[in-house]
Amino acid sequence: MTSISSLNAALLTSVTPSSSTNSLASTVRMAAGESPNNTESTVVAIPSAGVESLLVYSQQGTLANAEPITTWASSPTDAVSMTMAGDYLAGTMSGQFYNLGSALLDRFKTTGSNFSQSVTVSSAGGTSATALSAPGPQGEVKLTVQTASGIKVDIEMDSENGTLSVSTNSSGTLSDAERSALAKLADGFQKAIDGLGAYPPQLDLSGLTQYDSSVLSSVNMQFNVTNDGSSNMSANISLDSSDQSVSVTDSDGTMKLDVDMSDSAIWGSGAQRDQAIASYLAQFDNANAKGHGNAALMSMFKDAFTQLNSDYGTSSQQLPGTTYAPWLAQSDHAMLTGLADFTASISDNATSPNPLILSQTDTFSYQVSQSTQTKGNALNGTIAQTQHSHLQASYHQSLAGGEVKLDKSLASQSYDYIQINDDASSTVNITTQRGNLIQATLDKSSNQSTRQSEYLKGVLVSDVDTPTTSSDSKDLLSLLKPLLADQDAEENSGTWQQALSNIHGMILLNANGN
Repeated sequence: MTSISSLNAALLTSVTPSSSTNSLASTVRMAAGESPNNTESTVVAIPSAGVESLLVYSQQGTLANAEPITTWASSPTDAVSMTMAGDYLAGTMSGQFYNLGSALLDRFKTTGSNFSQSVTVSSAGGTSATALSAPGPQGEVKLTVQTASGIKVDIEMDSENGTLSVSTNSSGTLSDAERSALAKLADGFQKAIDGLGAYPPQLDLSGLTQYDSSVLSSVNMQFNVTNDGSSNMSANISLDSSDQSVSVTDSDGTMKLDVDMSDSAIWGSGAQRDQAIASYLAQFDNANAKGHGNAALMSMFKDAFTQLNSDYGTSSQQLPGTTYAPWLAQSDHAMLTGLADFTASISDNATSPNPLILSQTDTFSYQVSQSTQTKGNALNGTIAQTQHSHLQASYHQSLAGGEVKLDKSLASQSYDYIQINDDASSTVNITTQRGNLIQATLDKSSNQSTRQSEYLKGVLVSDVDTPTTSSDSKDLLSLLKPLLADQDAEENSGTWQQALSNIHGMILLNANGN
């Protein structure tokens, strides 16, 4: 509390006695330490010609009703500062970063010089606008771009405690082509920011993944927002010629996807990738429905998988053993997914909805991956590609199969507790010798377990574990031999293409995980 004891005498003698004056005097005496009670503010009477002027001070000594002061680090006349002027008073991070990322990258259309700016909103006493209240939203966005020539460019935006700041910094002089490539990322960068800041959050990476790889070697984005209600989010996006990855953590859980771009020989045609992506998306939906996963987090997981796998560019490598036989390359690609190798996972934050049995948690964890090994040369080679998925989940449901609300009353304690543990895999093995396909096999297996525990008024009355196991093997070569014998393969007939499409559908993990 601010002490004003030195003003007491002057104030008390200059105010005409009245009931209101007695109240003012009492306030001043309390401010001088004559009362042990704390007060929210101190009222000081300043005498003037016939008018009592009241100034209200906060406990921190600042004027409570004074207009906030806006301070700019430099003259706010440029396009970025004008965007900041429309954003900095927004109450959410999405509002404070609105169009700001694109404005920073748009600068590169005309200049490659470094830039920084900040705007601060503070009280008349100099305290930041948010410092006297509960912590407000805080956000940081960073884009780091490496050029093919080795120049590093950092673009940063930060909002915290009443200050919005931005900067761009380049480690060297940028060429016109580099500035143009950076400016072309403007819309994609802003869409990524807007998507992550939306509710529910979304992933829109299409503008970033399509960076000009002939000029830029890598693009990395970091996004972190806290104290912004339900929009709290942390995300990392990393894109380069050998690897593309996305990780997101929010109040619902965590998702990660890493795509290995190093072996372009295994990439299939656009049609093959589209078919594989559609199959995986159906598998993801099936797993989420079966395990009662979070819909918003799964939606971002599916967006990441689709966007990172839709367009790889042009392959620069050949599958081993297929260099001199285009029809053989077609058949080998048909027996592969057409996707780059990847690892992906999604995990919901665990909850304990039953206050009487806290150990019974609602969980959802799902992992899926593809790995490929290739060996050989132009005439001889082996290829082994394995797809794998694993689902582990648990949840409560009503005895009728719907949502259940559990509390400490026995009347609410009638429910089923479901635990799921599913595992599935698919492996293709291909062998080529002297330009001839001599082996092509497909092996699939799945192991599934569902445990259902039924409770009636808190008493376990049934506990059933239902495991299922399946396996299947196919000789893919036998499906192709009739066509190879009459040389339809070399003629690239419709029959040949249909056979390859059918085989491609066989090797994919389907929506049931097998």
